[in-house]
Amino acid sequence: MATASPDRPLRADAQRNHDRILAAAGDAFAEHGLEVSMEEIARRAGVGPATLYRRFPSKRELLVAIIEARLAELEPRIAAASTAADPWEGLLAGVGALLESQERSMALVQVLAQAGEWAALKQELGERVFGPLCATFARAQASGRLRGDLDATELPVLIRMVATTIAHDEDCGQSRNWPRYLALLADALRTPTPEPLPPR
Repeated sequence: MATASPDRPLRADAQRNHDRILAAAGDAFAEHGLEVSMEEIARRAGVGPATLYRRFPSKRELLVAIIEARLAELEPRIAAASTAADPWEGLLAGVGALLESQERSMALVQVLAQAGEWAALKQELGERVFGPLCATFARAQASGRLRGDLDATELPVLIRMVATTIAHDEDCGQSRNWPRYLALLADALRTPTPEPLPPR
C-alpha cells in the first residue's frame, strides 16, 4: 500500500508533525468517519492546514498513510511470531498481534472500506501478514501441535470468527473479550497429544 510519505528520511521537526498528524487523523476518522474535515485534523494535530495539505493532499492519502503505519507496527511482531522456536506458540502470538491491531484499527478499517480502499488493504494484509502467518500455521501442523484436518487457507476465516467479538465488546459485561475467544479457539485447534505428521 503506497504511502504519501517520500522515501527520504524526514527532519526531526517534520517527523514530529508527521506523527502528530497521523495520530490526530486516526482519532478523528475513528470518531467522525469520512465526514471529518482536513481543517479539523490539522487543528487536532496542532499544525496549520498548509502543513497538512503539503504532506497529505487528500483524505485518501492520509487514510492510506495511517493504515501503512499500523501495518509497519504489526510486521515486526508477525515476523517474530513466524520465527518462534515453537511454531504453535508463534502462531498464537501472531494471531494475537493481528487481533490487537485490529482492535485498535476497527473504526479506521471501516472508514477505509467506505473510501473504496478495502481491496488494497486486503492485498497488503495477504502479502505482509497472512502470508507469514500461514507459513507458521503449516509449521505448527508439521510439529503435531495443530490439528491436521485444517488448511492454512482457512486461517483468515478462523481469525474473523474471533475478530467479530471485537465489534461487540461494548455490549458485553467486560471489555476486551477477544483474548478469551482466541483461547477457546486455540483449545479447539490444538491436538490433544502432539504427534508429528508423517512426511508427505
